[in-house]
Amino acid sequence: MNGELKRYIYIIGTVCLVFFAVLIFFKILPWILLIGLVVYIITKIVRYIKGKSEKKDSSQFTSSNDSNDAYNMQSDEYTNGEVIDVEYEDVDKKND
Repeated sequence: MNGELKRYIYIIGTVCLVFFAVLIFFKILPWILLIGLVVYIITKIVRYIKGKSEKKDSSQFTSSNDSNDAYNMQSDEYTNGEVIDVEYEDVDKKND
Protein backbone atom coordinates (compact mmCIF):
# COMPACT_ATOMS: atom_id res chain seq x y z
CA MET A 1 0.00 0.00 0.00
CA ASN A 2 2.90 2.33 0.69
CA GLY A 3 4.10 2.08 -2.96
CA GLU A 4 0.63 2.87 -4.29
CA LEU A 5 0.26 5.87 -2.00
CA LYS A 6 3.59 7.25 -3.23
CA ARG A 7 2.49 6.78 -6.82
CA TYR A 8 -0.76 8.67 -6.25
CA ILE A 9 1.09 11.49 -4.49
CA TYR A 10 3.50 11.82 -7.44
CA ILE A 11 0.59 11.87 -9.92
CA ILE A 12 -1.32 14.49 -7.91
CA GLY A 13 1.86 16.56 -7.45
CA THR A 14 2.64 16.43 -11.18
CA VAL A 15 -0.90 17.43 -12.12
CA CYS A 16 -0.79 20.36 -9.67
CA LEU A 17 2.62 21.47 -10.95
CA VAL A 18 1.47 21.36 -14.58
CA PHE A 19 -1.75 23.17 -13.68
CA PHE A 20 0.14 26.01 -11.94
CA ALA A 21 2.67 26.24 -14.79
CA VAL A 22 -0.16 26.58 -17.34
CA LEU A 23 -1.93 29.09 -15.12
CA ILE A 24 1.19 31.25 -14.82
CA PHE A 25 1.83 30.95 -18.57
CA PHE A 26 -1.67 32.19 -19.43
CA LYS A 27 -1.30 35.09 -17.01
CA ILE A 28 2.00 36.11 -18.63
CA LEU A 29 0.96 35.40 -22.25
CA PRO A 30 -0.99 38.67 -22.80
CA TRP A 31 2.00 40.69 -21.58
CA ILE A 32 4.36 38.79 -23.87
CA LEU A 33 2.04 39.38 -26.83
CA LEU A 34 1.70 43.06 -25.97
CA ILE A 35 5.46 43.54 -25.69
CA GLY A 36 5.97 41.68 -28.98
CA LEU A 37 3.39 43.86 -30.73
CA VAL A 38 4.96 47.07 -29.41
CA VAL A 39 8.46 45.96 -30.51
CA TYR A 40 7.11 45.00 -33.95
CA ILE A 41 5.41 48.38 -34.43
CA ILE A 42 8.51 50.27 -33.27
CA THR A 43 10.78 48.38 -35.68
CA LYS A 44 8.38 48.99 -38.57
CA ILE A 45 8.28 52.72 -37.82
CA VAL A 46 12.08 52.93 -37.52
CA ARG A 47 12.56 51.06 -40.82
CA TYR A 48 10.05 53.34 -42.54
CA ILE A 49 11.81 56.46 -41.26
CA LYS A 50 15.26 55.13 -42.23
CA GLY A 51 14.05 54.11 -45.67
CA LYS A 52 12.45 57.49 -46.23
CA SER A 53 15.59 59.36 -45.16
CA GLU A 54 17.84 57.12 -47.29
CA LYS A 55 15.61 57.61 -50.30
CA LYS A 56 15.68 61.38 -49.71
CA ASP A 57 19.48 61.37 -49.36
CA SER A 58 20.01 59.29 -52.48
CA SER A 59 17.66 61.44 -54.55
CA GLN A 60 19.63 64.57 -53.61
CA PHE A 61 22.91 63.18 -54.91
CA THR A 62 21.75 61.58 -58.16
CA SER A 63 20.16 63.18 -61.13
CA SER A 64 18.68 61.73 -64.27
CA ASN A 65 21.94 62.32 -66.20
CA ASP A 66 23.96 60.45 -63.58
CA SER A 67 21.77 57.36 -63.78
CA ASN A 68 21.94 57.31 -67.60
CA ASP A 69 25.72 57.74 -67.55
CA ALA A 70 26.14 54.64 -65.39
CA TYR A 71 24.71 52.50 -68.20
CA ASN A 72 26.80 54.15 -70.91
CA MET A 73 30.17 53.76 -69.17
CA GLN A 74 32.80 51.46 -70.60
CA SER A 75 33.97 48.56 -68.51
CA ASP A 76 37.42 50.15 -68.00
CA GLU A 77 35.86 53.10 -66.20
CA TYR A 78 34.54 50.90 -63.38
CA THR A 79 37.96 50.04 -61.98
CA ASN A 80 39.52 51.93 -59.09
CA GLY A 81 43.13 51.03 -59.76
CA GLU A 82 45.53 49.35 -62.11
CA VAL A 83 44.27 46.34 -64.05
CA ILE A 84 46.64 43.37 -63.99
CA ASP A 85 46.58 41.06 -66.98
CA VAL A 86 47.20 37.45 -65.94
CA GLU A 87 48.11 34.66 -68.33
CA TYR A 88 47.77 31.05 -67.35
CA GLU A 89 48.33 27.64 -68.86
CA ASP A 90 46.11 24.59 -68.67
CA VAL A 91 47.50 22.01 -66.28
CA ASP A 92 46.43 19.15 -68.54
CA LYS A 93 48.42 20.46 -71.53
CA LYS A 94 51.50 21.13 -69.39
CA ASN A 95 51.69 17.51 -68.13
CA ASP A 96 51.58 15.96 -71.66
